[in-house]
Amino acid sequence: MEWTEDEIQRFGREVADLIAAYYVALETVPISPRDPSKLDEIFGGPLPEEGTDPFALLEQVRTKLLPNSFHLASPRYFGLFNPTPTVIGVFADAIASTINQNMAAWSHGPAGSHIEKAVIRWLADLVGFGAQPSGTQPSVTQPSVTQPSVTQPFGTQPFGTMTSGGSIANYSGLKVALNESIPGVRSEGVRAAAGRPVFYVSTQAHYSLDKTADMLGIGLEGRRLVECDADARIIPQALEAKIAADRAAGMIPFCVVGIAGTTTSGAIDPLDQLAAISARHRLWYHVDAAWGGAVRLSRRHRSLLDGIERADSVTLDPHKWFSVPYSAGAILTRDGAALRRTFEVKPHYVSDRIFAEHEDLNLFQFGVAGSRRLDALKVWLSLRNVGRRGYEEAVDRQLALAEYLAEKVASSPDLEAMSRPSLGVFCFRLVPPALRGKHDELDALQMRIQSAVERKGRAWISTSVLGGRRVIRFCATSYLSRERHVDLMLDEVRAAAEAGSRPA
Repeated sequence: MEWTEDEIQRFGREVADLIAAYYVALETVPISPRDPSKLDEIFGGPLPEEGTDPFALLEQVRTKLLPNSFHLASPRYFGLFNPTPTVIGVFADAIASTINQNMAAWSHGPAGSHIEKAVIRWLADLVGFGAQPSGTQPSVTQPSVTQPSVTQPFGTQPFGTMTSGGSIANYSGLKVALNESIPGVRSEGVRAAAGRPVFYVSTQAHYSLDKTADMLGIGLEGRRLVECDADARIIPQALEAKIAADRAAGMIPFCVVGIAGTTTSGAIDPLDQLAAISARHRLWYHVDAAWGGAVRLSRRHRSLLDGIERADSVTLDPHKWFSVPYSAGAILTRDGAALRRTFEVKPHYVSDRIFAEHEDLNLFQFGVAGSRRLDALKVWLSLRNVGRRGYEEAVDRQLALAEYLAEKVASSPDLEAMSRPSLGVFCFRLVPPALRGKHDELDALQMRIQSAVERKGRAWISTSVLGGRRVIRFCATSYLSRERHVDLMLDEVRAAAEAGSRPA
């Protein structure tokens, strides 16, 4: 178990060589594993009784793990919101593991706590929760002018914490909303409400909102789905009508959720209008910007998210468009004290000194997690290494790739656009002349195309359902992607369609 300094250095050099070779191979390596049927045989077996030489184990990583992994870091991957990680973020994970800070309490991670505080401040400035103090310059982004909350007077000092991802961030935001909106809910649970608590989100909501409704104890019927328009954006008038009907039925509305980048098509809800509705009805306003929040780094495109600065809480996922290695999510609140009121605990077995020292940075008091990893380090190093301008270039380029694909689709008689490009996402489908108007057969064809493209491994796309029809979903998620990779993907789609246009 104990290694000498020389052994650590030798092993580290070989690991660095492996990482470097991996990044170089991303241009050509097949994205998906060829034969995943024998993975239990390869990686299973009984618990080893004796140890194995670490260099022999590294060789197994090279020959067994990597060939059987899914290479979503590829520039030819146009699937879900999975990025190519920043190189410095990869090494940041190793550093964080080395010092192995427990970020629950300031005393066990003092430097890390202040790094996380800085990251949260940058992200809060990014969404517009507050300007830098007078006389200072922003380190990462140009913050917008501070705007007061237009909903309840929940507070004025923004704060937040890192989370494992958007699911826990969304849960955290809505848990705060429930606690702040219904007195007594923390001590008595939802029975403290004089009716069923309900929140509102569009039919395009991420599945984490289903889980949130369950974990909050309000059930799936407490998650009220609101109709969308032809662009998959929530309809404000339908939202207001549903709030009024629910109140008349004795329910207790407590939160409106806006989406800044839906999973299927990248659609952005009318965030400003949702803020106004939340204000009129005195409801907490949460924005799920897990994917789309990074567009605020772009001066050209940041206005796409106008209205997010009026939210009471926001979900961001740096492990998505910020290209930080998994896992790194964040929950931001306009009022940091609301987080603490929701999650604060005082266990009797914890020293009073823990609570007395830097109590505003005992981060287990502000979120779900107890023991916490120093995930903020890879965000902090990536933002400082790349800078706002570097991120802006990547975001603008990825948005341009979706526009480029949309133009190719518009000029191709065998392709049909199924959405507008939004936040790097674009949905389309291949339509052979013989299948025009045969929607069920076209739906089946898109599925066969995706499966064939995945099996071949030269590119990767996903499918989804939009407007009741199966679509091919493109998402520019890698900072390595260029137009030539989009062209290759389209070639693969057409080749798959030609090979499988008839059912087997």
